[in-house]
Amino acid sequence: MNRRPLSVLARAACATIAALAVVACASGTGPGWTYAPLGPTPSAGASSAPTPGGSPAGTLIEVATNNDNPLAFVPATLNATPNTLVTVQYNNNSSLEHNINFFNGPDQNAPSLGATEKITGPNQLRSVTFTTPANPGDYFFWCDVHATTMVGTLHIAQ
Repeated sequence: MNRRPLSVLARAACATIAALAVVACASGTGPGWTYAPLGPTPSAGASSAPTPGGSPAGTLIEVATNNDNPLAFVPATLNATPNTLVTVQYNNNSSLEHNINFFNGPDQNAPSLGATEKITGPNQLRSVTFTTPANPGDYFFWCDVHATTMVGTLHIAQ
């Protein structure tokens, strides 16, 4: 069996691939695609630093449960603006199992806007991201484990 023609073809193929690589690298133009961002892009002028109890559009809202009062959210009232993407960071600093669940209405009968998983603390941080309701008003949140005992209000104002 003569292997010479295969070797000639292999060399020609390698030379072609190398030439195409050089041309592609030297062309100066980028690819016809880009990577999508990994998450929301903050709006211009928005702070990325956490703001206790509330925040402007696109920033963080922090809430916690502490061992000194393990059946309460601190703060119990959170503030946000209408129709805004928010991330709520919930820190369970108690030794009890908790989560936080936000509702699109005045009580738990409304659809959920988003919830964290149930976690036992202390020092367990979880986040939930959702778009706030478009209409100003007070919206309900609670801990799914301690339902009627552990509640709060998401206040949406212009």
